[in-house]
Amino acid sequence: MSHDDENEPESLHDHDHEHEHHHDHEVEEALEEALELDTQSQIFLEMRRQNLELLRIATEVAGYTGEHGPLKQNDLRNALRNIWEVFAEFYNWVDPEEAEEDEDEEEGGDDDE
Repeated sequence: MSHDDENEPESLHDHDHEHEHHHDHEVEEALEEALELDTQSQIFLEMRRQNLELLRIATEVAGYTGEHGPLKQNDLRNALRNIWEVFAEFYNWVDPEEAEEDEDEEEGGDDDE
């Protein structure tokens, strides 16, 4: 401790310590929030990746892979509809709880009639 520190009142040291502790706490909170956002982002991206993989599989199952020419407008609509039906069925198998929530939301709209 220097000679100058000995002459400073203890309350000044306490104030500095409180300020430092408050700053450390703010830094910890900011790091926790950033980590939580990073975790949420990673979960979101992983879910999107899984959905794309499921869509790729649905496309294969619906028979729209391989070597063939471009689809005509009406053929494209039918292909997309068929792929979506297969994807939706697979998605219900993968995440049945979410499918139930979607059905509940749809049924909830009918109760108003």
